[in-house]
Amino acid sequence: MCAEKVLHLYDITAVGKEVPLAELGLREGPFTFAKVEGPPLDLPKPLVLNRPEFAKVFPAGKIARYPQMLCAAENCFLMGPFGFVVLPQGLLIRQSAVNLDGASLEYALGHFKGQLPGTHIPWTAADDVVFAANSYSTNNYFHFLTDALGQLHWRARAPALAAARVIVSGYPAAAEAMLPFIGAATAAAGLGAGDLQPTDGTLLFCRKVIFPKRDTGMSPWKAAFLRQTFGVEGRPRGKKRLYVARGAAPRRRVLNEAAVEKLLAGFGFTSVNPGALSLKDQVALFADAEIVVGAHGAGLTNCVFMAPGSAVVELTHDKRVVWTYHEVAGAAALNYACIVADAVLNDKNDDALFADFTVDLAALEAAVKAGVAAL
Repeated sequence: MCAEKVLHLYDITAVGKEVPLAELGLREGPFTFAKVEGPPLDLPKPLVLNRPEFAKVFPAGKIARYPQMLCAAENCFLMGPFGFVVLPQGLLIRQSAVNLDGASLEYALGHFKGQLPGTHIPWTAADDVVFAANSYSTNNYFHFLTDALGQLHWRARAPALAAARVIVSGYPAAAEAMLPFIGAATAAAGLGAGDLQPTDGTLLFCRKVIFPKRDTGMSPWKAAFLRQTFGVEGRPRGKKRLYVARGAAPRRRVLNEAAVEKLLAGFGFTSVNPGALSLKDQVALFADAEIVVGAHGAGLTNCVFMAPGSAVVELTHDKRVVWTYHEVAGAAALNYACIVADAVLNDKNDDALFADFTVDLAALEAAVKAGVAAL
């Protein structure tokens, strides 16, 4: 609901025409889509999972979690920094949004004071074909690399994208400048100013826009693209052992981090803070690592740059047990272990998602030993 108007969903598979990928965006028609059989995600069995009640979160074997699909639409708006595709009469194309929950929609619609597209809202226009790779929460390091930049793999698969101008982050230049990894990653992907479609993150009217069916999470295609883009594909496994420290992080703190670092130091680990490094240095650091331990957070995204056969140990709590980095491990062919603690809530941090926790040192030691043995 948006003020007194309703935003209706429009399913492109119900109103559009399915075409081969080679023809997508090249044929006439207001809506077309191409379904593609992508490689399955081969998930590793966790080397150690200290809380067996969460075993269902981490299945082992080959799965096809997300259907691969590329869509094309004509004469529509890109709305908000995450690239919702909306028709002038206020119909939202379902495939253009990762989440259709109220909070996600409210965030995007809030930019426009509760008005629908085409109703007294300033907008700019793009006459060229636009490839909208921007997606869910692209101001977050994990989601930008995985859900936006990683989607550029489609440029080598769909002929219509060869001449398309690209939107990667969905934010205007001033906002991107506050997040240096966006510019660095875009440059690494070989995109210059002439390849990018300017946008201020509000409304962009497109004669034709091509976009992937929105999903969130790593896949073999995304992982391969990221590794090739940053020049680490085919590199031999490194020798470094890294602990991604939380330090003075305001949330999801490791309450016994000093003890964790002491234990890991005995196995030759060095504590690092990826957020203090440039994107180039983060890639280089993780590409030289054979095993990484770290709390659930954006810093672990860099594990995708590790050589196949390396190992990652994720530390988390029972209010945030998700398959995010298990998927990264599967897509990058890494060994994986997960240590789950009890969430610690207090007056300063009462959000379960970002709760602090205390790591079980015995379980961590077992996971590290298993990771080293797997190498």
